[in-house]
Amino acid sequence: MAPSSTSTSPPSVVVVLILLLSAVPARLASIPVSDGLEQLGGGEGLHREILRDETVLRLKELGKISDGEGFLERTFLSPASFRATDVIISWMKDAGLATWVDQMGNIHGRFEPSNSTEKALLIGSHMDTVIDAGMYDGALGIICAISALKVLRVTGKLQRLTRPVEVIAFSDEEGVRFQTTFLGSAAVAGILPESILQVSDKSGTTVQEALRLNSFEATAAALGQVKYSPESVGSYVEVHLEQGPVLEALRYPLGVVKGIAGQTRLKVHSSSLLFFFR
Repeated sequence: MAPSSTSTSPPSVVVVLILLLSAVPARLASIPVSDGLEQLGGGEGLHREILRDETVLRLKELGKISDGEGFLERTFLSPASFRATDVIISWMKDAGLATWVDQMGNIHGRFEPSNSTEKALLIGSHMDTVIDAGMYDGALGIICAISALKVLRVTGKLQRLTRPVEVIAFSDEEGVRFQTTFLGSAAVAGILPESILQVSDKSGTTVQEALRLNSFEATAAALGQVKYSPESVGSYVEVHLEQGPVLEALRYPLGVVKGIAGQTRLKVHSSSLLFFFR
């Protein structure tokens, strides 16, 4: 789900998330879905405060948490990443979610209905950034999800959900520090190889050493505990900035992504002379 790259106000995205949470794909509850938010209650002022004003303020606040001076840089396990962790946890708690940080530094905020046997809906994005990043990349998906759940909480609808809902702020997607992308989500998916612990950053610090310096166990067994079983997850949705001109040109506030680009890197040599002798 990608909002326009020039939009400075994300309420339409959050509205879609609220409708998503309310009934549409995950059958979370029998809350009627209307064309707007009228049936959520609470009044237009409340929705404007949470969906627009508070959401935008939080995007700006998170955008100021940086390891760089005068630009946004927040890499995996950096001092700024832990300051951001504290802030995101406080927002998750404000939305009525139970919170924890896993052994790869991912932040989780979860609502668990009583006696639910349904599979969870996961909503997430990444909290790390590239160097000199924009403040919407990654942060938009985290904050919109939290805002959607907060509206459900303050209007009394959160307790009516029958399916678990969890927001995840992934610790590493960009791969800036260790030149290895998707550490956070790969751990949750259970596809992170044990060898990743020995990958070093430019200072020579390994992933394992960086984790242990920040009080994580940093063992293969600990990383294995981060994995979610496929049987426990029903679906995943992510709000992300489009980072392109299409929605703006079409004057659409958001679009549903049906496919994304994939990458394949091959090291090949084509010659009669062996590469070893060249």
